Amino acid sequence: MSEPAFNIPLMRPQLPEVSAILPYLEEIDQNRWYSNFGPLERRFERKLADHFELGDRQVVCVSNCTQGLDISLRNAARFPVGYCLMPSFTFVATPHAAISAGLEPYFLDVELDTWALSPVSVRDKLSAIEGPIAAVMPVAPFGASIDVSAWDAFAKETGIPVVIDAAAGFDSAAGSANPLVLSLHATKVMGIGEGGAVLCTDEAMAENIRAGRNFGFLENRSAKLAGTNAKLSEYGAAVGLAALDRWKETRLSTHAVAQCYLDIFSECMGITFGPCFSAEIANSTCNVLLETPVADRVIYQLKSDGIEARKWWNNGCHKEPVFKKCAREPLPMTEFLTERVVGLPFFRGLSSGEVFNIRDSIEYAIKG
Repeated sequence: MSEPAFNIPLMRPQLPEVSAILPYLEEIDQNRWYSNFGPLERRFERKLADHFELGDRQVVCVSNCTQGLDISLRNAARFPVGYCLMPSFTFVATPHAAISAGLEPYFLDVELDTWALSPVSVRDKLSAIEGPIAAVMPVAPFGASIDVSAWDAFAKETGIPVVIDAAAGFDSAAGSANPLVLSLHATKVMGIGEGGAVLCTDEAMAENIRAGRNFGFLENRSAKLAGTNAKLSEYGAAVGLAALDRWKETRLSTHAVAQCYLDIFSECMGITFGPCFSAEIANSTCNVLLETPVADRVIYQLKSDGIEARKWWNNGCHKEPVFKKCAREPLPMTEFLTERVVGLPFFRGLSSGEVFNIRDSIEYAIKG
């Protein structure tokens, strides 16, 4: 059965209008170049590099974030098989990418204050892990800022490669010597439909990732590396260029919705926003942490009131049937969060009246 229609949906993606995309589509028609690194895709990469203040060859566009993670792991991992350390508190794409790259997920617990792995705590746990560690994949939860310099230092000190899953982190991302992978899915604040981008200041690594998205071809049609087909089409680049053209407007309108939440929820007892939510970073989602483990009850009440809500990451990847046999350490903080974190409606155009309704429904559920 399909989900019932909600008065207030969880998301309402908003890509650039047809009129904004049309000039780029006309270029595609004129060029008759539809894929395989056409002029729009190359221009989109250069504009992303400018946006992140990186070199032209330090951004690699891919067909989606999961493929970007997979290709980055294939090129970065120090062993072709072995563990990829990662949080269980993440979307299932993170462990799926590791498995696709030939690695085995090993789930670690996150810090309560950041909802993320700490390079210091991961370093302290290494000696207790039996088996080869091929890579570490920290996650920037819900687009939170991640300390790339600390993870660069971790990789240098331990010799363990790092690939950063920053799927929702377009507005908080920074260049790193280790691949950092962004999602450009329609549900993200910088969405193009389907797409992704890998940021990497190590240009040799970036070139290998660039080859990996194109069957392993480097300078000619000779497959020097293991690869796949993960190219971004000219049509995806057209939407991306139009989205970048209006990025300032998108960012400001997203900030306004975040500030609306912060103001209306300011006096709520027992509800705090996640560490990734602020009016300074353009968020893709809004997640609240409840003081008590009543996430399921709150979601039920919200849905009863016609408001869509979700546990974005369910009960942790270690609880997903396909990953139940994966190695892991005890995960008390992950289980604490999955019982208390609720994803609320968040999209440009969400009204203050709707945010008041969301708040009132949550407060009613908490009072029980």
